[in-house]
Amino acid sequence: MNQLTDPTPGLYFAPTGIAHLTGTNTDLVRAAARGRARLRVTTAAQLNGHPHLGTVTTIMAVFALTARMADELGLPATVVFDSLENAPAEHVTIDGRHYTRTVGDLIDNGALDGVERASGFRRLLAWASARSAIAWQERPYATYQELAPVRACLHTIASRQGEFAPVLAPTDGRIRIRPRCPQCRLMDKDAHDLTITATDGAVLLDSACPHHGPYRETIHLTSTSGWCDANTPVRSVQKVALLAAERDLYNACSVSIDGPDWGGAWFAHVIAPALALLGVPVDQWPVSVFTPMVLDRTGGKLSKSLYVKYGREYADLPPAFLDLDLLLDTYGEDALEALWQEATRWAADPRRLHRSYTVDYLAALIPGAPIGEAA
Repeated sequence: MNQLTDPTPGLYFAPTGIAHLTGTNTDLVRAAARGRARLRVTTAAQLNGHPHLGTVTTIMAVFALTARMADELGLPATVVFDSLENAPAEHVTIDGRHYTRTVGDLIDNGALDGVERASGFRRLLAWASARSAIAWQERPYATYQELAPVRACLHTIASRQGEFAPVLAPTDGRIRIRPRCPQCRLMDKDAHDLTITATDGAVLLDSACPHHGPYRETIHLTSTSGWCDANTPVRSVQKVALLAAERDLYNACSVSIDGPDWGGAWFAHVIAPALALLGVPVDQWPVSVFTPMVLDRTGGKLSKSLYVKYGREYADLPPAFLDLDLLLDTYGEDALEALWQEATRWAADPRRLHRSYTVDYLAALIPGAPIGEAA
């Protein structure tokens, strides 16, 4: 790896938490990689808009970390991008209940352009892949939910709802494994009318549409027929079950690298208890690595949804920071190169990886960006 020039030499990086324990970030996966033939890294994003600055830096960090780990371990590596077209795209309230249709639904009915919806992510992934020399592949949610380990995990949850509900739905106990109306594709987001039943070879999901009445979706374990939307905690648990299975399927060190939303309390209260309930031995748990959080000027996570809702009242940021296409149109690929150089510094140094960065810090790295001092 080339020695990097530090553009902010006056800053200090405290070795907080896990950085005290690791000389290199590869130490996070070293034990799990022992005896394995390859490194298989998974990350994900909802296709609910163009990537913003936080998403851009997360994906940059995924490829930079994968390249660093592959180099130090001497293993070939692949990044798998789970493109979540099951993200909600249309919201409908009927008799006080909240219903949704997904991005995929609106693509299928022609209301959204599927190529346009995914183009920003694919452009970014292709750029980071070329820059890091790490191959990548895309896995749509429709394909993901058909995979045998994902469905086996779904069946386990359906068979033991009393054990999983406190982990997956601590507020109301309603595990949200949501089918959609076969006629209009409306989905009861809060699962008010949902009944989940596990049979020997399937999961039965009974719900009701406000327009078309009761219906049933059957998720078969030994085929790909049937479809359901797993909400975030259910999908997270299915994902780690899948990664644990892929460890042997691909003779791989299975790693998930995601934004820091999914570390800390989420890992402690959702992922770890669920892995224990699933009976996955500790030495077969997939490795989870988390990228730095990008903060707004109040110290909160930089949120595109809040920016869209409140505009400059929330964050006085250039629109280019909220849309990759605008970022490239405004600052060119020099912006991506600057962020890539920063991501490679994160990958090289645990003190830099395990912390947060303000949007002003990142803006100061981009040639010509008009805001802020590094902070």
